[in-house]
Amino acid sequence: MKTGLYIITHKEVKNIYPKDRNIMMVGAENKNVPDGYCTDFDLQKENISSKNKNYCELTGLYFMTRHNNSDILSLEHYRRLFIKTRVYLFRYPFFRVRDIEKIFKTYDIILPKMAYHDKSIYEEYSDKHYGSDLDKIREILLESYPSYVDGFDRCMSGNSTFLFNMFIAKRDIVVDYAKWLFDVLFKLEQQIDISERDAYQQRVFGFLSERLLTVYIMSHKDIRVKEARVQMVEGSAFMSQVKRVCNKIKKIFHLNKGE
Repeated sequence: MKTGLYIITHKEVKNIYPKDRNIMMVGAENKNVPDGYCTDFDLQKENISSKNKNYCELTGLYFMTRHNNSDILSLEHYRRLFIKTRVYLFRYPFFRVRDIEKIFKTYDIILPKMAYHDKSIYEEYSDKHYGSDLDKIREILLESYPSYVDGFDRCMSGNSTFLFNMFIAKRDIVVDYAKWLFDVLFKLEQQIDISERDAYQQRVFGFLSERLLTVYIMSHKDIRVKEARVQMVEGSAFMSQVKRVCNKIKKIFHLNKGE
């Protein structure tokens, strides 16, 4: 299988990643791109790099689905990558091509382990962002993609979702998802005014897509999902494990202290 595996970043990073990953700088239209990096911008190719401040890592997704014909596509972040197991010492157990090929004999997509919230996804999103944007998304689905409304409603009323805009998947799924996602988001972009929102809230389309990925999966029950752990990559794998153990000890100590 031919793979197009991407690490998305908005800045130069220390390369501690597997050699089979491509480091893609997003929002690259007006940036100095380090040697060896690929980008979401090319004057000769269709791109939305200029929308990066609003679409975040999605500008990378847009570019890869239009200009990479690999059998498998992936999107991970410079600080977050999928790992095979929580047990490791000196090296992060990142998924390698051979691992991915083996998984895809049974599954179609690798996603972060489902995250659960105390509130519904609609309430959770509305607390942090603009719930009215979700209302408009539903109206768009009713008009343009009615078969997705049930999945949207189940996602919004439930309390679980796949976070981080991360995946490793078969290309046909990624392309279909991206075609649907960008059509919905571009329609929404024409209906809302974000000019008065602060810089954080102007990242609206990236935030929405985290929830819409779950909507897409819920609307395609035939897609076989493999859930995997996500590792925050900071320094060495060994130090990451030390911090993990220390945090567990602190948690146990505080629990016992509370008793």
